Amino acid sequence: MLYKRILPALLILTLAVYFIARYKGPEPGVITTIDKSNLEKYWRIKEVNMEDGQFLLAKNSASITSRFRLRDFEIDFKMKTTKGAVGMVNFASSKSYDPKTFRGYSVLINNSDYSTGIVQKTGSLSKIRNNFVRSAEDGEWFNLHVSVEGNHIEVEVNGKLISEYTEPQNPRRLENLTGIVLSRSFISLRKANDLGEIVVADMKIKPIIDKNSRVILPVKADSLTDVIDSLNQREFPLIDFHVHLKGGLTMDQACQHARSNGFVYGVAANCGLKFPVTNDSTLNSYLKSIAKEPVFKAMQCEGREWVTLFTPQAVAGFDYIFTDAMTWTDQKGRRMRLWMPAETFVDDDQQFMDMLVGKIEAIMDAEPVDIYVNPTFLPEKLAPRYNELWTAERMDRVVNVLLRNQVALEINARYKIPSIAFIKKAKAAGVKFTFGTNNAKNDDLNRLEYCLRMIKEAGLTTEDIFIPRARTERKILKKGLPAKVTG
Repeated sequence: MLYKRILPALLILTLAVYFIARYKGPEPGVITTIDKSNLEKYWRIKEVNMEDGQFLLAKNSASITSRFRLRDFEIDFKMKTTKGAVGMVNFASSKSYDPKTFRGYSVLINNSDYSTGIVQKTGSLSKIRNNFVRSAEDGEWFNLHVSVEGNHIEVEVNGKLISEYTEPQNPRRLENLTGIVLSRSFISLRKANDLGEIVVADMKIKPIIDKNSRVILPVKADSLTDVIDSLNQREFPLIDFHVHLKGGLTMDQACQHARSNGFVYGVAANCGLKFPVTNDSTLNSYLKSIAKEPVFKAMQCEGREWVTLFTPQAVAGFDYIFTDAMTWTDQKGRRMRLWMPAETFVDDDQQFMDMLVGKIEAIMDAEPVDIYVNPTFLPEKLAPRYNELWTAERMDRVVNVLLRNQVALEINARYKIPSIAFIKKAKAAGVKFTFGTNNAKNDDLNRLEYCLRMIKEAGLTTEDIFIPRARTERKILKKGLPAKVTG
C-alpha cells in the first residue's frame, strides 16, 4: 500500500518540475526590474514608446504583455497618468485582448476627478471588487501593486490596500463573465482609451511558481454574499456613504470590513457646534489626518448652526457633505433633537408633521448639502404610525425640494428608512440615492441589508446612484452658505 501514499506526492512533484521546465520568464521568487535590457526577452510591446527609460502608452490598446504564463505573482508599477487616461492591468488572461471575449481579471487605472469619465478609480478589481475612491491623481506619480497567491488577490495603491478578493472554489459569475477565474496565463498592462498617457517609470515582477507553497484560503459565503457579488459584477456602485469612526472603530477596521464585504466606505466627521470639528482649523487638521485613506471623506453637518462655523473653501475639502432634519427649533422656541424623547415635543401629531416637512424644505433649500440622511425619521412617539403620517402630499413636498436642489436621498440601513413607497416616488421623480449605515458604535456596521433589499424592490440601477461631484463643481462653492441659520 506504500505506492498509494507515494503516488500523489510523485504526481505533485512531476507537475511542479513540468511547469518549472516550461516556464521561460524572469527568475522565480526573485524581484526582476523590467527595463530596456530585458524587455524584448520577457515582454511583447505594442505601440509603446520609450523615452528616458520610461514606457509611454498613449494610443488605445497600447500594451505590454508577458511572453510567459504565470498563475501566482507580484507585480509593481511606478506610474502616472495624464488627464483622461484610462488603463488596466490584466491577468489570468489570454495573449490578445478582445473586450467581447476577454477572460481573466482586470485592475483599473483611472485617476480622473469624480463625476468625470468612468466611475471606477485606480485599484478597482473591476466587476469583482469595484473601487470608486480616488487614491491617486492625474499628473502625480503613484505606486500600484498587484499580488496573486493561491486564491487570494490584493491590489494596493501607494501602500494602501484598495481591493481584496478570495476566489471561491466554484465562483458564481454572470453569463458573460464566466471567464473571470484564476488561471496560469498572461499578464499585461494596457491602455484602454485614446485620452492622455500612461507613463511607467518602473516595473518589477516577482514570479511565484512553487505550487507546494500555494495556500488556498477558505471562503465563507451566504445568500447576501451572492447578492453583493452579483451587483459588483454589474458594476453597481455599492458605496456606504455614511460611516462613523465611533466606539473605538478604527479606520483600518472599517476599511477591512468594507473590502471583506465587497463595498466602499465614505467616512464622516461630525462637524458643528460642540463637536470635535467645529471650525476651519479643526476641519483642516481632520482632513489632513485622513488624506491618504482609501475612503470618501464626508462631512456630517450637525445642527443648524454649522453654517456659521466654517468657510465654503474649507468645507469644499470634503468629497461631499450631508445633513438630516433631526435637529431644529419649533414655533415655541424649543430646540429639539428628534432621536431623544426627552428633547422632542409633539403637542399635536398632524401639526408636528406639517412643521417637520416645512423644516425639511427650509433646510434643503438653504443649506448646500449633497445628501439628505436619516430621511423621514420620526420620533419614538410617532414612528409606529410612519406609513399613516407620511402621506402622499407630504412625501411629494420632500421629493420636490430634493429634486430642485439636487440633493440625494439616503436609504438608511440602521433605521430602515425611507419606506419603499417613498423610495419609488423619489425614483420616479428622478432623485438620486445613496446608502448609509450610520453606525452608532464599532460592532454595528453590518452589510447594508435594508439597502440591498430596496435596490431589488425599487428596481434601482447604476444611473439612480449619487456620485460625488468634481472639486470645481461642489455645491458649497457654487451656492455658498446661507446668510442666517435655518430651522
